[in-house]
Amino acid sequence: MTRNEYNNGVSLWADDVYRYAVHCCGDREQSKDFVQEAFATLWEKRESVATEKGKAFLLAVVHNHVMSHFRHEAVYRESADVLKGDQVTEPDEAFDLHEAIQKAMDALPQVQREAVMLKDIEGYDVHEISEILSISENQVRVYVFRARVSMKKTLIALGYDGNN
Repeated sequence: MTRNEYNNGVSLWADDVYRYAVHCCGDREQSKDFVQEAFATLWEKRESVATEKGKAFLLAVVHNHVMSHFRHEAVYRESADVLKGDQVTEPDEAFDLHEAIQKAMDALPQVQREAVMLKDIEGYDVHEISEILSISENQVRVYVFRARVSMKKTLIALGYDGNN
């Protein structure tokens, strides 16, 4: 990848990579950091990354950074809960479809959430998702199917039956 191809990639891919990062971690400020780190990694590896694979490479780097961040955060959260000794509960809120969908997405395991988000929201095909997440195409199909089934059950449990 040349300098011009990299610069063109920044302008072409930055919004999509940022949107993916926000969907993965839910924090806009943290997502900016993940995107910046991904582009820095692409710059360092530009000679070994083909231009047509640049966007998939960036999404894979963001995925890896987010997963690493969540692993670290989970350890920290468990330690904090042990120190506090009490459970944190969220207050009940009025039913809202957008919130219900977000709750259903949040209830999914991270890899299922990313697979269904890439497939249904971002519109990537199974082959591209398998490259981004570094899993087989069959596993992508399984994760998307299970995520959809789980989200449907969660939405029904939250009171959405398709007629609301």
